[in-house]
Order: sequence, then C-alpha cells, then structure tokens
Amino acid sequence: MGALLTGRELRKIFDAFCPFDESLALKPASERVTILAANSNNFWQTRAFVMLSAMEQQSPIIVQFSHNANTKLGGLPGKIFAPKGLGYRGNPALYGAKMGIDWIRGEAEVFGADLVAVSLDHFAVPKFKADKTYKQRACPTGASEQIDAAWAFIEGAGLQGQVEELTSELACKYSAYLSSEEYQSFRSDFMGTVDIMQPAWGMIDTEGIPPILDFAITRDIADAVRVGLGNSDMMLEAELGETGQSGDDVEYKQLSDDELQAFAALAAGFVTYTGAEGLAYDIGMKHAAMADEKHEIDERKLEAVERYIIEATGVYAPFAQHGGTGSAGVAKGLIGKTNINTAFLVCGSQARYRHFAADPSKVEAGDKKICGTDVETNVYLESVYNEAVARIAPTGSQNSGPACFKALGW
Repeated sequence: MGALLTGRELRKIFDAFCPFDESLALKPASERVTILAANSNNFWQTRAFVMLSAMEQQSPIIVQFSHNANTKLGGLPGKIFAPKGLGYRGNPALYGAKMGIDWIRGEAEVFGADLVAVSLDHFAVPKFKADKTYKQRACPTGASEQIDAAWAFIEGAGLQGQVEELTSELACKYSAYLSSEEYQSFRSDFMGTVDIMQPAWGMIDTEGIPPILDFAITRDIADAVRVGLGNSDMMLEAELGETGQSGDDVEYKQLSDDELQAFAALAAGFVTYTGAEGLAYDIGMKHAAMADEKHEIDERKLEAVERYIIEATGVYAPFAQHGGTGSAGVAKGLIGKTNINTAFLVCGSQARYRHFAADPSKVEAGDKKICGTDVETNVYLESVYNEAVARIAPTGSQNSGPACFKALGW
C-alpha cells in the first residue's frame, strides 16, 4: 500500500495499545507499547524514519513537523540564510507544509511503509503577557464568550480551586489575547497547515498559558478544526501546564495524593471540555537535553491521571512525552508517544563531524569524494536511521506491524 495513516486509523492503533485492561488494571510491561514520534527537520530525516517504519514486519512511526521546521523548510528569510535584498512572497509555514507532506507521501509509497502517521508538533501559541496591550483584529471573534464559557465549565465541574479566579479584569485581558493579531495569525497558520498536511495528529503548544485561557484556546482550536475545516479525523494533542527546558533550575515536584487527585480531575475536565484525544503535562522531562542529562519519569502520575481520565470520560488520551531525548527510559504504554528531536539533530551533526575530521586535509583541498553529496545521502542518513533504530528498540513497537494491521482490520 504505502499510504499515510489517517487520524482515525492512528486512533485505532492507540486504542489497541491502551496500557489498561478492561478492568482498568495496568497491563504487564511486556504487553505495553509506546509509539516513537520522531521530529523531522529535513528531507533526509524523513527518509530515515520512513525506512525504519517499512523494515521487516513494519513498525508504527509518527513523523512530526513543527511550525519552526516548516517555516525553515519554506525558506523564511531570517529563519534561514538569505542574501540581503531578497524578496519573499507567500506564507513560509504553509509552503513548508506543502513541501513536507508531498515528500513524505512519496517516501511512504516508494518504500512501501503502511504505518507512518504525520503529526504537527509544537505549534506554539503566542506567550500571554498580562501587562501587554494587544493589537486587535478588525473583525470580532467572540472572544469574551469563549472565556465566559470556559469559566462556566470549570465552575460547573467544581475545578475552580485548581485555577486562578476569573476576575472581570483578567477576563478582559484574556479576551484581548484571543482577539489579538498575534493569536489570530497563529490560528490561521495552524489551520492552514492542517488543511494542507491533513495530519493524523496535531499538537498545539500552550506551555505557560494560564489554565482558563488554555481551556478556551484549546476548545477554540478544536472547534476550528472540527467545524471550521470539517476535519473529524485528526487527533488533537493539548498541553496542560508546562514542562522544563534543559539548563533551567526548576526542580520537578512530586505531587501528594490529594494534589494528584486534583490534577487528575483537572486533566479529565480539560479533555471533556476541549475534545482533546492526546495530552501532555509535566512528568519530569526537559526539552533539548544535553548528552549527560537523564530525567526520571513520574510513572505514578502517569498511571493515576490516565486511569482517572478513562474513568471520568471514557476516553483513552495517550500521553505525549516531550523531551524524550533525555528521558531515563520509556514507560511503555503509559507513554503513548515519545517525542524525539534533539537526539536526531545531534547524531547527524556528530556523524558529519567525524566524517570530515577523519581527513581534514582533503576537506581543505576540496576533494570531491569527501566533500560530495554522499555526506548527506549516506553519512547523515545512516546516522539518523541508526539513532532511530536505537530509540524505537525500548518502546515495544518495533515490528508490531501485525498487531497494528489486526487493529485496523487489514
């Protein structure tokens, strides 16, 4: 076949890999599966991931495209090198999206990969600043009603103790944000990318956004996808709270039993209100981990929150682990998808470095053999492929093609 998975097909695979049995007891680790979600920043990375998916009995792989990667692929001056005075017409995010989806569709076809799913990763909403005066879009957006509706749900669900109180002043600030030029431009880029790429999974990054505003934003995006675009296929990943960055001095805090119960209730309410089918929250990871960084996974939190969401909503919302490069391991199944980006960037650069460092005199002399296209098509490509093999090994998903085909009824 060699066709990309749809969102509903990916949903079936996740449901088949749910880490809980029918009584909501956690399955043995040997029966649990996590799916590798590999971020692609260029065509060769995409090829490496598709090749791995197609190998042997096939393996499900989610190939992720971020807003940043798409704008670079689309050639945005300022994001990539561009000579002074060069003009640019069009939207680089959407141009990059078209290039990315055309390439990966072709790759899946020629390599016969049936279990590749496309995802949008880290489409980050603008940061909210309470003291900022936001430039408004000319047309009304119904922002005040969106904020009021989110707060009414939170109150009705008894979750107001988990968020800041919505004062009239704060409601005005949140409404100004939602109707701002910045937010509406982000929204337009995200919707346009969804329309072009038709991803199986799409993530909006609301890290650091206050909870009430997070509820409103995520519901707004969900409605825009489902109603505005008429897209009932894509799985929407939402983010509740914030995760760390490598090098920050914020220590991860284990929750008490009461705090964990409260957070689980908030997460379940978030899923109910927004319609999100995947979820990210802090479990101790940090983005862009250095080589010597290893972060322990809060499996207690994962198990409690995921089970509570299923009990409260009937929905299994796979957890999306951000910062997977520095994870101390893979909590199979409890981590629905593990996102890897930094490791692939590092291994590719290191492979190039070793290649050139092996004979620098020939590089300086301009020897075509050492400086030629083989650096990308062999040295770089092979290094990314091998890193992907190493990253999929502990997930339990490698060669799980037969189980996936059964879940899909193929």
